[in-house]
Amino acid sequence: MGCRQSSNSRRCEPEQLITTNARPDYGSQTGPYTTEPQAGRRTPAIWNIVLLGMSGSGKSASGNSILREKPFISRPSSKPITSECQVAETKVNDFHVCVIDTPDIFDDDIAPSVRDKHVKKCKQLCESGPCVYVLVMQASRFTDGERNIIEKLEKAFASKVRKQTIILFTRGDDLRQAEMKFEDFLRTCQPELKAIIQKCDNRCVLFENSRQNDSQVQKLLETGMNLIQNQQTLLY
Repeated sequence: MGCRQSSNSRRCEPEQLITTNARPDYGSQTGPYTTEPQAGRRTPAIWNIVLLGMSGSGKSASGNSILREKPFISRPSSKPITSECQVAETKVNDFHVCVIDTPDIFDDDIAPSVRDKHVKKCKQLCESGPCVYVLVMQASRFTDGERNIIEKLEKAFASKVRKQTIILFTRGDDLRQAEMKFEDFLRTCQPELKAIIQKCDNRCVLFENSRQNDSQVQKLLETGMNLIQNQQTLLY
């Protein structure tokens, strides 16, 4: 399934899943482009979604939701499951979307050499095209380690990273059970969390990974596509 055009919106859905342990060679970063008929802006034929966040935030489960498959191991555990960067790919319309799942690089107890290794590997996996960074956090918790997560993100990927970041809140089912709208959650959340959201220009999506919800994936892909198109507009 590709991007489906309707009278009101353009649906972006995964078309084909490709899993791999290494980055395939699709050519240079300045490779072929597709043109968005509605926006009239260029979209690179390859772009990357990098899932970042603390252990237990739901990175792997969110990656599986995006791909509509389960290439990433996701299960309840008292210790981290993801220990290395992993990549799985899908096709949306006529371009490749590479979903990169990462270990927790924000834990203060991680040795700097280990953190640097993960960041370096992540950057290598992104060499084929531009990146959208997705900061994964649980809607039902906000930890002390997440209070300065933007500063840690900028230290790892440079200060401009926040302009390429979307915040993905997991555990949307907790809000649903509490009969709370996402907008109300964002309006009433802690000031420190509001500051993080504002630093990312209020780009937020809500996921329920316990069940397949195409609309949440569509919103993430469309938000990511807009970010990528804006980056390309600045280049041209």
